[in-house]
Amino acid sequence: MARSVDTRIVQLLRAKIISGGFDQTTFLPSERTLAGEYQVGRGIIRGALKVLKDEGILYNVPNRGLRIKEQQGKRLKRIILRLPVAMSAKAYETIGIVSGVCAGANEIFAEVILSTPPAELDLKELRERYNAGEIQGIIFVETSFNLPISQIIDSGIPCVVANIEEECTFPGVRMDYREIGRMAGRELLARGYRRIAVYTGRRERFIYREIVSGFRGALAEEDVFLDEGMIISGDMESVPEELYQALSFAPDKRPEAFFTVRDYRAAHLYRLCAEKNLSIPGDMGIISYDNISWPGAEAAGLTTISEEVVELGKQAVFFLQKQYEAGFTPVTGTISGKLICRSSMKERKDTGNIVLKV
Repeated sequence: MARSVDTRIVQLLRAKIISGGFDQTTFLPSERTLAGEYQVGRGIIRGALKVLKDEGILYNVPNRGLRIKEQQGKRLKRIILRLPVAMSAKAYETIGIVSGVCAGANEIFAEVILSTPPAELDLKELRERYNAGEIQGIIFVETSFNLPISQIIDSGIPCVVANIEEECTFPGVRMDYREIGRMAGRELLARGYRRIAVYTGRRERFIYREIVSGFRGALAEEDVFLDEGMIISGDMESVPEELYQALSFAPDKRPEAFFTVRDYRAAHLYRLCAEKNLSIPGDMGIISYDNISWPGAEAAGLTTISEEVVELGKQAVFFLQKQYEAGFTPVTGTISGKLICRSSMKERKDTGNIVLKV
């Protein structure tokens, strides 16, 4: 039975070769030396070296050993951009990220090839195209259970995820969700609100859990504690009964303000406030997050924290370029949003800039 390949050792050797960690003017160290360096058996090293030979990174000199193929300067020229869904006019978030990826690729004179469902990604074909130099990497817009991201990483094809919303260790870039929650909490407190509610998504999802955690933390710093009963979950299609109930309380029991996690939830709240003759911001203050999912947000005066979708796309290209051209270890970076002040809360000067953290 053939020995399985240790993908971790393959990745470590590949990264060291690409980054110039071995002397390219002489032969590669012996299997025995490499086995000692990586604390594995010689058979594992032999299998990893065979993979790297098959990839064209190494070549064999009979009776002498392995050498690294002379490499011309690498350049990211062609990227596959894999979308989570087929494009539509209402996919505001996806359109923004695609725009950012295209802008980032344009800056380095690279091409972008769009790939959308229902077409599947064939790992063998991707590997062949990568080895042939037809593509240099893949950017995924978000993650999905049916995408072979782990296998692609293990195969050595550079890839990153633009807009990571789930809990994972994939390389890529995402918004700083906890900081978004903290920013919203600090803004509400600074404007004098204390009886506060949250209208969010399913809390088992990483993005919503992190945002609410940051929000709760900001309130706790000022000894304001978020009532569990005032964390209301709902989706885009339907308004939860708990939201109707919260707005039906007597004025001294009703929330003074809401933090809505996604602007389309703020749209729900605006509609219900209008039905109940509650004025914004007179009877209800609102701060939200994303600045993309409700086309009417600006006209309505919604104060929100932006999801920097274009920057997510541009930074994904930057991270992919570093992976491919310089052999950098894949990382996950975070981007902070920008507070966009309108008229849904008591007035305060706009603050906040886009900050990339790695």
